[in-house]
Amino acid sequence: MAKVMYIKEGADKKDSWIRYMRNKLKKNKNNIISIVGSTGSGKTYSGISIGEKMVKGTKVEFGIENIVFSLKGLMRLINGGKLTAGSVILFDEPQCSISSRDFQTVANKAFNQLISTFRAKNFTLIFCTPFEDLLDKSTRKLFHAVLTTKGIDYVNKTVKLKCKTSDYNSHYGKFYQKFLQVGYKPRGRNKYVYKKLKMWNVSYPASQELVDLYEEKKSNFMDELNRNIEDKLDAYDKKEKMKITGKKKELTPTQEKILGCWKVGILNQYAIAEEIKVSQTYISKLEGIMRRKGYDKDIYKRKA
Repeated sequence: MAKVMYIKEGADKKDSWIRYMRNKLKKNKNNIISIVGSTGSGKTYSGISIGEKMVKGTKVEFGIENIVFSLKGLMRLINGGKLTAGSVILFDEPQCSISSRDFQTVANKAFNQLISTFRAKNFTLIFCTPFEDLLDKSTRKLFHAVLTTKGIDYVNKTVKLKCKTSDYNSHYGKFYQKFLQVGYKPRGRNKYVYKKLKMWNVSYPASQELVDLYEEKKSNFMDELNRNIEDKLDAYDKKEKMKITGKKKELTPTQEKILGCWKVGILNQYAIAEEIKVSQTYISKLEGIMRRKGYDKDIYKRKA
C-alpha cells in the first residue's frame, strides 16, 4: 500500500514531501533519501533546497557545515556534537568513498553500521549521486525514498523530481518503490480525495551565499580527489616499470653475502651458513625473503 500524507483543506500540496519527512522525525524516526541524476541535472541544488525547507521555521540550522563529500567528513560531522534533532545532512558524491565495488571494505561496513544505528538522532540524510547502484545493496536497503531528476525549468528556477518511497522486502529480496499519495478533503466534501504525487518541482536554493560556499567546497574536494587519483596512477606506473625493467628490491648486507655464495656456486644452505657464520634456519628464512624481492636461486642452480 502506498504511503499517504494527509493535509488540511486548502493546504498547499506542492511541498507535501517536506510534511511527510517532518512527520517521520516527529515519530522519532529519520529520513534517508537519495537524489539521483546525471551531472548538471540539478540534484545537489535540489538537495540543498530540501535541506533549507526541512529546517525552515525551526531553530535547526542548515549551512555549509552540513554538506559533506566523504565518509570521513560525514563521521566527523555526526560525532562532532553540533548536530541536533531535526538536522539535515547532504552527502554529495558518496560513491567516491563508499562505492559498491568496495562492498567488503572497512569504509562500507562502517557506513552501513552508521546509518543502521542513528535512527534515534532524528536526522535527515540526503545522498546526491549519479546512479543509485553505485552504492552497495546493503546501503540501498535502508533508503526511505528515491528522488530522480527529470529536468530543469530555467525560467521558473525549479528542478523536476520523480519521487517514490522505497521499501526492501527481505523475504522476496526485492525493492518496492511507490508514489506518495496526498489525502485531502476538497471544499464542501466529507470524503478524502487521494492523489499520487508523481512529480515534485523543487525550487532553487533560497540562499545564494550557501550555493557559493558549496561550489567552493566542492571545487576543493575535487582538486584533492584528482591529486589522490594522480598519486595512485603514479604509484601504479612505478610498479609496472619495475616489472618491465626487472629492477629488484635492495638486499640487506647479509642477503648480499648469500647472493655472493650463489654466484660462486655455493647453493646448499648448510654450506652457506658455514660460509657466512649464521644458522641454517636463518639462511632458509632470508632466502624466502630474497625470492619475494625477485632473486631466483634456481638460476644459479642451472648455471652450476
